[in-house]
Amino acid sequence: MATTASHLSILRQLRRDTGNDDLTIDTAKTFAAMDKRYIPSSTRGALCALRKEYPDNKVFIDEMKKRGPAYKAMDQSQQPTQKQIDKFVSWDNILLFRDAYYEEMTPINRLLMALYTRIPPVRLDYTPMKIVSRKPTKLEDGMNYYVRGKTQYFLFHAFKTHAVLGDMKTIIPVALRKELDSFVKPGQTYLLQDETGQPWMDQRLSQTVQRIFREYHNLNTGVSMLRHAYATKFHKGQLPLAEIKKTASAMHHGPLQSMTYRFISLE
Repeated sequence: MATTASHLSILRQLRRDTGNDDLTIDTAKTFAAMDKRYIPSSTRGALCALRKEYPDNKVFIDEMKKRGPAYKAMDQSQQPTQKQIDKFVSWDNILLFRDAYYEEMTPINRLLMALYTRIPPVRLDYTPMKIVSRKPTKLEDGMNYYVRGKTQYFLFHAFKTHAVLGDMKTIIPVALRKELDSFVKPGQTYLLQDETGQPWMDQRLSQTVQRIFREYHNLNTGVSMLRHAYATKFHKGQLPLAEIKKTASAMHHGPLQSMTYRFISLE
């Protein structure tokens, strides 16, 4: 069963696009809707959602195996699609944009920009995020937490790679804490919630971030591109993964071992 908010959102969208509640009824139609809506790199996430929702469906399993080599090649080449090139904004420009328009932004827009630029940008993992004064003894499935203790931190318990990484704790820096303190009201249950007190759907979070960039800077940028921009800045000057693996293999070790051989200060 799909448990992450992003997977549930994908499934809802595919059901709307196909008109089928059961996405196994016409798998060809499901794949056609998936390929029309998502760029090639994002179809992997859609297939993961389908496989989790319908774990015994052989068609979805076979399709993932069929597309696997293309996904692997895409990862290792690290070449952006034309659509990604058109959307790309450098991390430096994103920070300039955040600061230049700060006074004009609404409180929620300021908070979202802080969440995605004051710490390394995660996916749509800020909803559902429950506000608590201390770490719960028992963590809820599908729930992340904003722990407002003496040391404030985010506890990510429900996210795409949780099965591999486990729970992730992110200490909140001063600049982000200031935005949080000014935004969170007494008795507020979730970090991002609607007028009825229910947590935002991840689709609303995604669309709101996109709207910020369109409204203030006429940019077609969203959470995914923020993550690309940050990673591009962080890994600037490094070789593509395919080249790293090729060099590592020639040296008779793996990519990680190759990284440990580098003298960073001498580069």
